[in-house]
Amino acid sequence: MINFTLTDLKYLIALADEQHFAKAAQKCFVSQPTLSIAIKKLEDNLGITIFERENHRVLITPAGEEVVSQARKIILEAYNLLDIVESNQNPYKQPLKIGAIFTIGPYIFPELIQKVIDEEPKLQLIVEESYTDGLISKLLNGELDAIILATETNHPELTQIELYDDKLAVICAKEHTLAKVSKINSADLDKETFLLLGLGNCFRDQVLKICPECNASANNGLGLITASSLETIKFMVAMNIGISILPELALKNLPKEVKIKPLPKPAPSRKLSLVYRKNFARIKILQKLQALLQKQLSSS
Repeated sequence: MINFTLTDLKYLIALADEQHFAKAAQKCFVSQPTLSIAIKKLEDNLGITIFERENHRVLITPAGEEVVSQARKIILEAYNLLDIVESNQNPYKQPLKIGAIFTIGPYIFPELIQKVIDEEPKLQLIVEESYTDGLISKLLNGELDAIILATETNHPELTQIELYDDKLAVICAKEHTLAKVSKINSADLDKETFLLLGLGNCFRDQVLKICPECNASANNGLGLITASSLETIKFMVAMNIGISILPELALKNLPKEVKIKPLPKPAPSRKLSLVYRKNFARIKILQKLQALLQKQLSSS
């Protein structure tokens, strides 16, 4: 008879993620022998080899991949069961865990938390910033309850609701030649050095897609200068190192040396959206958060 516990599956997922017994045990707050014994019993119980052990390496077998995938679904459904019970008993008992990408989080989380304190004092928020792929992974695994993105996911297990159309604009130093131009056109942009976020950031990809002149400037020998954050870019623009394109959300608190110039119409934009699991139990709490976000963004 097949017999295993949710704890066994948590150990299984931790080892699959870490591919190292000691690290997996540390992640689960148990000793390495405890985790090793549990994994071996689970394999014996199921009658298959889930992991191959080679010296200090742990490899997942093809059959193990299927088991781990199903284990993730079982754990997630277990969390959903607890959510259903707790949401009926007290929907505010557990905090709401919200994630956002790095180019959104700093510009909405402080005000959002203040609004929650003022209008929904019983609701506790835990916020996190990361890259898009990492946030989606945590959302699917139940580590986050909802995330705020600027790209489409098209994942069958997720619901995505548009929140805000975040228009893009050019920023330059007040002493820059573009600051004196009444209307910017594409020909102006391909002559400039652009300051952009580094590789792997979705906002960089959006800017390069919307504004091919950024790549043109690199081809003309003027180059692209990368930075780690939009805030760093603001201060580099203030020093007249180059120009950049920023979302409307990030145009607050600009250095006094920076000027905003609109892009040619129709103004390009990125669409901010709230994403959550389709079977998320505390949907009423999430709807309240959505209303607060839309109110905040519409007044920004």
